[in-house]
Amino acid sequence: MPHFTPTRALVVLTSFVLLGFLWTRGLPHQYAGPALPALTHLAEPVVDNVGNGGKEHGKGTSTPPKTKIAPVPTKAADVSSEKSCKEARGAQHVMVVVRTSRAGVESGLPPHLLKLLACAHHVLIFSDHAGETNGYPIHDALHLTPNTTMAKHAEFVEYDKMQADKNHKPTLDKANALDKWKWLPMVYTTATIAPNHRFYMFVEPDTSLSWTNLLQWLDRLDYRIPYYSGVPNTVDDTRYAQHGPGIMLSYGALQQYWPRYEELYASDWEPQVATACCGDVVLARAMKQAQIEFYSSFGLLDPEMPSNLIWGQKFWCTPVVSWHHLPRADADLLWDTQEAWARKHGWAKPWTHHDAYETFVKEQLAEQKEDWDNVSSDTQLVADKGRRERLTHQKQPTNATPHGSKDTQAPSNPAKRDEALDTLVQAAADSPASCRAMCLQTDDCLQWKHNTAGDGTCHLGKALRLGGKVATPDKAARWTSGWMLDRVGRLAEEWGRCERVEWKFNQ
Repeated sequence: MPHFTPTRALVVLTSFVLLGFLWTRGLPHQYAGPALPALTHLAEPVVDNVGNGGKEHGKGTSTPPKTKIAPVPTKAADVSSEKSCKEARGAQHVMVVVRTSRAGVESGLPPHLLKLLACAHHVLIFSDHAGETNGYPIHDALHLTPNTTMAKHAEFVEYDKMQADKNHKPTLDKANALDKWKWLPMVYTTATIAPNHRFYMFVEPDTSLSWTNLLQWLDRLDYRIPYYSGVPNTVDDTRYAQHGPGIMLSYGALQQYWPRYEELYASDWEPQVATACCGDVVLARAMKQAQIEFYSSFGLLDPEMPSNLIWGQKFWCTPVVSWHHLPRADADLLWDTQEAWARKHGWAKPWTHHDAYETFVKEQLAEQKEDWDNVSSDTQLVADKGRRERLTHQKQPTNATPHGSKDTQAPSNPAKRDEALDTLVQAAADSPASCRAMCLQTDDCLQWKHNTAGDGTCHLGKALRLGGKVATPDKAARWTSGWMLDRVGRLAEEWGRCERVEWKFNQ
């Protein structure tokens, strides 16, 4: 038998092709998951420097301490509803950091925030002065700012007055001018005096947190990953986390932040603060230079109140971790609702936007509400100038559907159908009833609002929003709003009861 046959030649050729492919593409392998940063050490806590008027950055940095952080948590069974908020799973690993001002704490912290702080094992409060409020010490966030910097910027005149006179209370505007200077040293001081916590939630006095949802969210994350997370916004080319709904930083993030702060604050970061609009924007730039990635938590953290939020399917089954700018009554209602929820369901069942809709919105929707603006804004129909005066000299049109009626059948003849629609459009701004009739005849309209100013305006909305009461001392410019309750009800049913919760993160 010959040594070289066509079959053997084919085998040899196939082998060379396969070897060439493997040489080019590499051998098959399992792709690795994202690498976790090494757990290095943080700077020695500088507790004695807080509020002592020190003015130097990066001077006298102490040796790193030994960290005492437990391993990454694993998911556990539901925590009993009999547990208190302080005993809830993960509570001992979270530091709540509050940023405020003397003007902001003049009458003490708001009740909803005091209830939150009572649940937290670890609390830090930073302001533009050192002192105390509601039994909590207040740390001066500006104590590291050099005297030379203060001398250059007019906003520090108020700071000097507060240092000289403990009873001096700046106006809210003057206090707000100092806010942007607080962020960078506040985060640095937090890292140095409280280095060994897994997560840090930075909030404002008007931030409303769901404690149970916050703990459940953080329990899903690895604290060693450098997380810088919040509701995204953009200024120029900087994508940053808005401070109002809260900013979450992980242990891994603070570990990378503090050495870069010591290295870059005086030479690079501080000049940026001077020209920046806001402290949270400068914080984002500092995080980027510290190689800490931004993670969007929009949907979990809400920059709007329930009344301003657009309610829809996208975040319907997403848990609510925070709101911003809640009125006092709503903030108290949120906390009371969350307490009742935890008593009933325990500390491992999240409270979703669907539940928030049931609590804050559903019962306030109506066929018609006087002196109410529901923020309908998709279509605006403005009456022709002089229409109201002309109508007073002739019989009112009767095409408007009466208030409370159901959808009416359109004429079968296309020409008559178009004529009827044109008549509805022309009359839409005449009255609340005619505006509602226009919404009824618009398939995707969920709500409407009418204003009597001028010759009248009708606004139609295909997005579901609640809005709020408006003062109308001038009856010539009165708002009336309404919702298509049948359509809204059908949509809410379609969106579901949220048997499966969606923890949308960094999407």
